[in-house]
Amino acid sequence: MVTCASMTFGYGKRPLFEGLDLSLEPGSIYGLLGLNGAGKTSLLKIVAGALRPNGGRVEAFGREPGARQAAFLADTAFVPEDPWLPPLKPAAWLERYAAFRPAFDRARFARLMGELSLDEGKLLTKYSYGQRKKFALASAIASGARTLLLDEPTNGLDIPSKAQFRRILAEAAEPGRVVVVSTHQVRDLESLIDPVVIVHDGKVLFSLGADDLAGRLYGARLRSLDGEPVVYAERDAVGWAALLARPAGGTEGGQAPDLELVFNAAVAAPERLEAALAGEPLPAYTPAAYAVEKE
Repeated sequence: MVTCASMTFGYGKRPLFEGLDLSLEPGSIYGLLGLNGAGKTSLLKIVAGALRPNGGRVEAFGREPGARQAAFLADTAFVPEDPWLPPLKPAAWLERYAAFRPAFDRARFARLMGELSLDEGKLLTKYSYGQRKKFALASAIASGARTLLLDEPTNGLDIPSKAQFRRILAEAAEPGRVVVVSTHQVRDLESLIDPVVIVHDGKVLFSLGADDLAGRLYGARLRSLDGEPVVYAERDAVGWAALLARPAGGTEGGQAPDLELVFNAAVAAPERLEAALAGEPLPAYTPAAYAVEKE
């Protein structure tokens, strides 16, 4: 389990997190969502032990990340958005770095290298950005680490590689492992991430499981919003892409809720989203009042 309790953190005098509480259970792939500057990467680095919180408590499987004990580092894998790799071939990298991870699965690593079509005869520094990303993901998944932290993992991957990554990530969601994926590319991973954790204004605004979302919300394409139980909506070429509240006791019908709309609702209309999740009636929806600020 990974926990943050009343955690505070900032750069200089600028606070980023103030009293942040978060609890992540093994066996799930958590999607970490937030606007640019919300602190998603900083939060991953705090959990990975690369940054120290200013206050509060952070633990990963009973260990304090900031202490950077060898056992903690061996049990934690963090893949940044742009991974650095040394000027070694994969076999030499394996001999040098896998030794620091007693649970490293070499057979799994070899299989992932093959599935991702990574050239074993090439220096890692000669890999393209997408290839570096795939190598870092393969090594993290094979590491045996119980805490797996991925920052924008689909950036730089082409469409076939994204499909490969989704398949590999689904395999990595093991009962004893916490997987956290920070992403802006929600639709790349929408079928995998559950629950969704939304960070905004220094706190966890919502932590939403797929069952909670499907039981209370649904998506629809509408020509008019009149008379509809709208939580949040965005205009498109033919009308509106809408996130709607299910009626009390209603569980069937409608499309699955679009996670991008859920995120935008959480940021622009949190009171409406909270009311919909609680099964409370919604006041009339005025689109102009709930525009998400562009990043």
